[in-house]
Amino acid sequence: MAPSGSSTVNTETYQPNWHIRAITAPGPDSDLSLHVSFDNARFLFGCGEGTQRAFTQKRLTMRGLSGIFIGSGESRGRAGLAGVLMTAADAGIAKVDIVGPPDISHFLATLRSSVVRDSINVQMHAFPRIAPDDEAVEMFKSPNVTVRAISLVPSSSADQLSDSHGGGSSSYLRYEPHSHNFRPSRLSPTDTQKWCDQVVSDMFQNGSQVRSFRRASSPHRSPTRPMNPLLNPDGSLNAARSDTRMPLPLPSRMDVETQMVYICQAPDVRGKFDVGKANALGVPKGPLRGHLTRGENIEVVDPTAEGGKRVVRPEDCLVGGGPGSVLIVINCTEATMPSLLANRTLEEYQELQSQPEGRIARHVHMIVHRVPKTVWQKPEYQAWMTSFGNRTQHLIADPDNSPDHTVFNSAAWNTLQLSLLDSEIFTPPYIASSTPEPSSPLPPNTNFLVQGSYCRMHPPSPASILPHHEKDVPFLVIAAEGDVARETILSDMPEYAQACNAAQAAVRADPRSGTPPASQAGDDIVVTTLGTGSAIPSKYRNVSATHLSIPGLGGILLDCGEGTLGQLRRRYGKDNVKNMWKELKMIFISHMHADHHLGLNVLLEDRFKHGITDPLYIIAPPFIALNMQESASWQYHAPSRAALENVIYININRLGSQIENEGYNEPVPSSPEVTESRAIEYFERETMEDGTRGVKRWPFVNVHGFSPSVHRGHGISLSRLMMGLDLKSIWAPTVQHRGKAFGLALEHQSGWKIVYSGDTKPCQSLVEAGKNATLLIHEATLEDDKPEVAAAKGHSTFSQAIDIGKQMNARHILLNHFSQRYPKLPKLPTPAPIIEVGKVVGQQDIAPRPVVSISFDFMSIKIGDMWKMAYYMEPLSLLFAEAEEEGEGEDRVVGAVEGDVNPTLDGSEVVGGKNKNKTKSKNGDEKSKPMPGQGNGVEGKKAKRSMKKEAARAANKPNGTGNEILNGKRSDGSGDGFSEKRAGSPTLVEPEAKRRSADGGVERTT
Repeated sequence: MAPSGSSTVNTETYQPNWHIRAITAPGPDSDLSLHVSFDNARFLFGCGEGTQRAFTQKRLTMRGLSGIFIGSGESRGRAGLAGVLMTAADAGIAKVDIVGPPDISHFLATLRSSVVRDSINVQMHAFPRIAPDDEAVEMFKSPNVTVRAISLVPSSSADQLSDSHGGGSSSYLRYEPHSHNFRPSRLSPTDTQKWCDQVVSDMFQNGSQVRSFRRASSPHRSPTRPMNPLLNPDGSLNAARSDTRMPLPLPSRMDVETQMVYICQAPDVRGKFDVGKANALGVPKGPLRGHLTRGENIEVVDPTAEGGKRVVRPEDCLVGGGPGSVLIVINCTEATMPSLLANRTLEEYQELQSQPEGRIARHVHMIVHRVPKTVWQKPEYQAWMTSFGNRTQHLIADPDNSPDHTVFNSAAWNTLQLSLLDSEIFTPPYIASSTPEPSSPLPPNTNFLVQGSYCRMHPPSPASILPHHEKDVPFLVIAAEGDVARETILSDMPEYAQACNAAQAAVRADPRSGTPPASQAGDDIVVTTLGTGSAIPSKYRNVSATHLSIPGLGGILLDCGEGTLGQLRRRYGKDNVKNMWKELKMIFISHMHADHHLGLNVLLEDRFKHGITDPLYIIAPPFIALNMQESASWQYHAPSRAALENVIYININRLGSQIENEGYNEPVPSSPEVTESRAIEYFERETMEDGTRGVKRWPFVNVHGFSPSVHRGHGISLSRLMMGLDLKSIWAPTVQHRGKAFGLALEHQSGWKIVYSGDTKPCQSLVEAGKNATLLIHEATLEDDKPEVAAAKGHSTFSQAIDIGKQMNARHILLNHFSQRYPKLPKLPTPAPIIEVGKVVGQQDIAPRPVVSISFDFMSIKIGDMWKMAYYMEPLSLLFAEAEEEGEGEDRVVGAVEGDVNPTLDGSEVVGGKNKNKTKSKNGDEKSKPMPGQGNGVEGKKAKRSMKKEAARAANKPNGTGNEILNGKRSDGSGDGFSEKRAGSPTLVEPEAKRRSADGGVERTT
């Protein structure tokens, strides 16, 4: 606190301390995520893909998360919202407020088939569609902060806005959800917003009761009066029930283009009560002094005053008070910039603007601008920034031209280390060259926002960059520096380097390297594992996504969880990702659990942004098509209707048996079923219309149900897909998981066959579909000592997955979908010897053993090279030894309520309630770097201590390489190895977080 004689009053005692920190900045991996932290509450501004994973990477928790503010109608700034909500619920957070543009409730409502949580209360605050123009609307208020919002729309979109918000248009239905004629697609924009709020409420805690009812039985339906499938048997409403007959209307283009401005105002500081001044003014002790401290005027007896009483104001007795700090977060595009500059609300904060008589402009401590270069470089925008005064600080987060800084540094360093084994299989996600300095000057106190950008709001401080955590060293390696970086690792990790050299020598000595056996069909197919973890993303593994590159045919994507787009960008690079989109022919979604499909819409949008309009087939459950139908952002980026029509949906339920490439001859339903199908067809045709808000959008034709027209459409699409990929057969067998799930078997005319399990327990239907597979990609979520847990969760263990491959006589088995709680590696069989097919040894035919491999993110391997991975297991076990013993694999996000590493005001970290000191300056403040104009973050190399520890351990162990320890066995055969008891490992009796499927099944995170 400042001395009594100081001219500057320090109000630290009288207002909650708070600060802002950029968890992520716009870039290939994610978008802006601004963490606003008070002593007792945390808020997020922006929630792009990868936000939940960034919390883990940056050693942060979600404890105290109270509100999330979405900055626009664009998908890139909110595609991570569902994942954050589910993770927050699993972390024990009871309530979260969501504030956003008018369609934010609609966005969450489109995910009602897969995002459901009973343990969290989600309160929606969508910007009202009937709000007056040019006015700020109070959207959120708490003891810590009041947030007002301004909605910015392009002038062209605003001109198209009709006056039908109140439902006055004759084409809109009345808002009667209990009516049998109720159809969400026919609601007015205002009523749609109301309905979507109800949907979201029923998706979360508020709707747990209505979801407990079973769906009502379906009486006879007529084409003109279908029943309302959202009604429960007792007449109550389940708005969150997914039904393909009840789609939501498509948001307007104006909704997608809307940008938001948030004005965050902390409470005014009342100041400290000065007893001396109160005595001098004759204020008696007691309740009257309490009124003054609460900001209320009082009257005291004064015989000299007129009337015998005198008014005493709070400022007469309070010292050190003042206005609370102000933060403004601006989301703006070139199209909405005129709306922002013309808005009069912000003038009250512009110190250099003339103010009405008697009004003093309120000082803004920090403005964060999420604006592109085409905005911040304009002289009029920079002049507008300057009008806030020289004391206001500005951070620019450019969504299109930000420095290419990796968010997920652990996975990047991990892949660079793996590249020492085989640089063709493991390609590090190198960053691009640093962004050049801006070509135009910036206003005073303006810097570019990067990861770790930090500013104290109270007590106020200049913007800076926080030092990185020791386990989050920035990955700043470009492709040209890859060899040098590998040499550095070799010198820092001698034990690992020695193991790599030995493994590479063994590979070269294998006959398959010198004189490879005759090439077999499919050997040249490249499998790229983009996400190899289960349930929720971790530092090292993202959620499910696997890409197949088939020479001469194109690409296939198997599942696409949240963050798949960022993984693709990192793996293929900016120059090659367009080629990947050009070659992609098919996306397969195995089931409705969120970790397998949340990344789909942003993939489709990015593909259109690259100008790719070739046919793309989506094989998925019906609710995926429903979500696509209701989602606007990816559709509005299509350059034409023809481009949208080339996104072709195939219902996965129609592939339950093997379909040969000889036409599609599913029998036409009998007469009674045809009548029913006609009723459904009529209903679906009606709900395809989008009121007066535009023409019919994707899919343009009916894709749901089993009417004759839908049957014909699917048959034509499936035939075209099989001919385009030259497939002999396709089969999507139902597999055993929590909720309905599917595998996939693709057989090519040339003889190769690829089988994908999705999520499943050991399943005979998959064995039947995958007979004699060239490659089986099978989930291996849990270790072999947890078969009961795997069965309960609907998953497989390592050995169970391998056994399924053996039963189907698969030549190669690739294991993926590992539990995120630990990165432990399964011990694979010794390298399989070459055994000619049909060779007789003794009196028995010897069949080749399957080649078994595990997978890592960013791994690209030809099927014909998969045998090498068995030789690489020893150095891999050595590499991951430290992570094993330190419990690095356990997901810190799920354990959010147990610890917090948010920076505290005394410059320390709090881990599990204990302070962990950081470097302090002489005055005790945390040392942080000054904010550069366009800095590259913190240079440095990842600490390499694991090999030293392992080397010391191995040196103390006679007659062994250390491999026995890694498998929980000593060389003497005892089972008390070092990895038997792992710090931080979960136990079977601890509470387990739950993930609920669309059909009522529960998927627990593992």
